[in-house]
Amino acid sequence: MNQNELRRRLSEMAEPSYRAFSEKLKVSDRPIYGVRTPMIQKLVKELFKTEGIKALDDFFTYTDPSYEEIQISYSLFGLLKLEGQSAFSYLNKLRQFNESWATNDNLSGCLSHLTAEPSLYPYLLSLLKESNPYDQRLGIVALMYYYLDDSHINETLRELATVTNPHYYVVMALGWAYASAFCKNREETLPYLQTGRLQEPVRRKAIQKCVESLLVSAEDKVLLKRLRKGL
Repeated sequence: MNQNELRRRLSEMAEPSYRAFSEKLKVSDRPIYGVRTPMIQKLVKELFKTEGIKALDDFFTYTDPSYEEIQISYSLFGLLKLEGQSAFSYLNKLRQFNESWATNDNLSGCLSHLTAEPSLYPYLLSLLKESNPYDQRLGIVALMYYYLDDSHINETLRELATVTNPHYYVVMALGWAYASAFCKNREETLPYLQTGRLQEPVRRKAIQKCVESLLVSAEDKVLLKRLRKGL
């Protein structure tokens, strides 16, 4: 779909109050129409059925795409389930528009089909070494989504611990990832929540999320609160 037509459609679905809400959440520094997620997903499914990969190719011709246009392209990528080198080629191009926590977490969730590709895990680990905080967050969140299983958790935890970027959304993602890891594999994760293994803001955020989680036992919450105090 050409950009003018897509923007017309988005304008028709836009809600000023929802735009204000999205801006308050800081979902993007780009223009925001204020279209609710169910409407976006309905449009994505329409584009997938009627245009397929052409809709994704068209995105790369757009001028200064809005937040919603980026989210549409990410969701299309997930539906298209591209494979092999083609998939990673598109992913690398899409990463250039990953500039917020909201676009990041959508793109991370659209990679499930690539877990069949042996190269996805090393690709995500390589993102942890990038200087761009949103490349790092993409790696962190996707590793959390797909690679906290028994076969990967030890290496994943070690590699996540090498990320020292103090960027707010990197720290938040790391805290989220370690809390999720604790819920999945307490014994492997607990040593990382002791003083000295992680950046202190990451450690404290991970413990906070564990304490707030319904998946963590009352006994472990007492233990984690003591760890948070350095006891």
